[in-house]
Formats: sequence, C-alpha cells, structure tokens
Amino acid sequence: MSHSMDKSVRTARFAIADLQKRVAVLVATREDLERQMRKLNTSVPEEEVAADAHKEGYVAYGSYANSVIARKTNIQNTLDDIDVQNKDLSGELRIALDALDSFERVRARQLAVKAEKLAARRA
Repeated sequence: MSHSMDKSVRTARFAIADLQKRVAVLVATREDLERQMRKLNTSVPEEEVAADAHKEGYVAYGSYANSVIARKTNIQNTLDDIDVQNKDLSGELRIALDALDSFERVRARQLAVKAEKLAARRA
C-alpha cells in the first residue's frame, strides 16, 4: 500500500511540475506576443487602412499597414487561444494539486496510525 501511495505522490508531483512548466511557457509566449502587439500598434495604430493610402516615410503604406493589421489580428487570435489554454491548464493544475493534497493527507494518517501502534507497543 505504501509503495503504491508513494508512486501516486511522485506521479502527482510530476504532473504538477509539468503543468507549471506549460503555464510558464504560455505566460512567456503571452508576454512576447503582447510586446509584438505594442510594436505593431506603434507602427500602425489604425484598425483599417485603404490599400492605396500614403504616409510620409513609407513606400506603399496602405499595403504595409494592411499586412500589419492582419498580423495584429492573428496575434490577438493567438492571445485568445492562450487564454483558453491557460484556463484549461489552471483547471488541470487545481485537480493535480487537490490529488496531491489528498495523497499527502492519507499518507499523514497512515503515519499517525503507525506512530500510535508503535507507542501502544512501547507502553
């Protein structure tokens, strides 16, 4: 029984560590995409631009602006997907933490019973 409990605890801890790593990757990706979005917004603050639009300092600004706007849309879609994934991972992480907590409580009870039996034998 103890061996299987230890194995369950190790498995739960491994799952928690894996989920935490995955959340960290999502957070880092989100930060990078938000940084990219800020740069794109600085470059092209408009949400819509005519294809033949002109702006000083740019050749074919309209075409450039439309490609930037499309990129901002794609980044926003990715950020929305990251939010969904982060929510899912947070739920999985809560479940894994609850499972680990349950295993540790059971293990603590087992150790308490063992200590009581040992104390009873000595008495």
